[in-house]
Amino acid sequence: MAAQRKSARQRLVDAAFQLFSSQGVGATTTRQVADLAGVNEVTLFRQFGSKHGLLAAVVTEAEALTGAGQSFDRAVLGQAPSEQALKEFLSQCLDTLGQRSELARSVIGEAGQFSAENSQSLGRGLQTIRDFMAAALEAILGLEESPYPRSEEVAGMVMALLLGYTAIASATEGAESAPESPTDAGRFHASPLWPSRTAFTDSLAVWLLSLRPQTAAPRNSPDQPSPSTPAPITETWLDLPAPVVHQILQAARKAGNQTYALIYLLLGAGVAAAEVPLLTRASAIYDSSQHILLVGPQHRQVPLNQWILGQRYGTYTKNPLTRWLKSRSDDSPAMFLGPDQQPITAYRVRHLWAEVTAAILLPTSEALGVEQARATWCVEMLLKGLSRQELSLLSGLTVEQLDPLVQKAQARSALAQALRLDQQPGTVAGKTKTSEAPAVAED
Repeated sequence: MAAQRKSARQRLVDAAFQLFSSQGVGATTTRQVADLAGVNEVTLFRQFGSKHGLLAAVVTEAEALTGAGQSFDRAVLGQAPSEQALKEFLSQCLDTLGQRSELARSVIGEAGQFSAENSQSLGRGLQTIRDFMAAALEAILGLEESPYPRSEEVAGMVMALLLGYTAIASATEGAESAPESPTDAGRFHASPLWPSRTAFTDSLAVWLLSLRPQTAAPRNSPDQPSPSTPAPITETWLDLPAPVVHQILQAARKAGNQTYALIYLLLGAGVAAAEVPLLTRASAIYDSSQHILLVGPQHRQVPLNQWILGQRYGTYTKNPLTRWLKSRSDDSPAMFLGPDQQPITAYRVRHLWAEVTAAILLPTSEALGVEQARATWCVEMLLKGLSRQELSLLSGLTVEQLDPLVQKAQARSALAQALRLDQQPGTVAGKTKTSEAPAVAED
């Protein structure tokens, strides 16, 4: 019965999407949708309440809008010139909107008729589309390590511009403008505000390319990120106290096997969010004496710790990551998957981190950024005795980038020493009885 209801719902959504896209919401009746879906009209009202409820469901659930079943090859995008890849992506978005201009006009024009519940559902659908666009733009523009602008903010602005262009173009269709080339003479173009659609996408691409972070200086090691990768601003990174880390891991455990494995990996190996999409099942090498990850294009070897800030999370062969990998029944080689069963994106990694840590605040009331997991791991490795140079080889960060984290490790060491002094019962022969605090290794 449940499967039949779900099947009927999906058929209604698909039928509504087809009709709304071709003739608009106003010209489409619920009877037409029900007939095309092959179900009773009563079922439509039972499932969605009204035609506007159905429209909200279309934006939320239609695969062609949400990005489900769609994907982009990060490797191809990474190898193609950014400007070319960006223009192609924007052109594809406009093609999609152009094919569904009636639906776009209906969403905008009939927004005032939505109930509060339908408006919230519509908003969730738009957020899903935005997330898909954010992941694509992030891959093209290389915004993974940039604290500003955030990918989702850029995607939201691009969505608004594309929807606005589509609405203006469809409303002014037939207005003559300058031809794109001598061979286009006599053709009519979509909007009088731009000489051509190409001119619009070119202008939008130029603006988006200007948002790319400054490129990093050349690195000393070939294993570190290429010069086109923005250098992380480690001065802003904060290492997390042990109680907060364990609280995050407890929240991740409740969120499911994959999320728990991902958060464990971020805190137990210091892998950057931008490096997670490159991990495969074969990247994890483990036996009873070690668990090693092969990270990045150069397969940098990084230990995955079984102990995190004084608490043990399984063993080398049985921990949150191995349990996740062994529980899977899919054939994808990727270590982590997105909602569309494609390899996870850096944007999705940060999104999952934000979901897990949403209710957890630092004493300063700041939200927890995913880079703080990497900072925490680095500081812990320094306190365990690694030198700057050794940690540089493991983390992929330069010695200079590690300097702010070395200072944080020294501050943690000093705090531990002060706490030990406070626990001493007194002095002997005028000298305070102390025990050695963990020292940060010097080069």
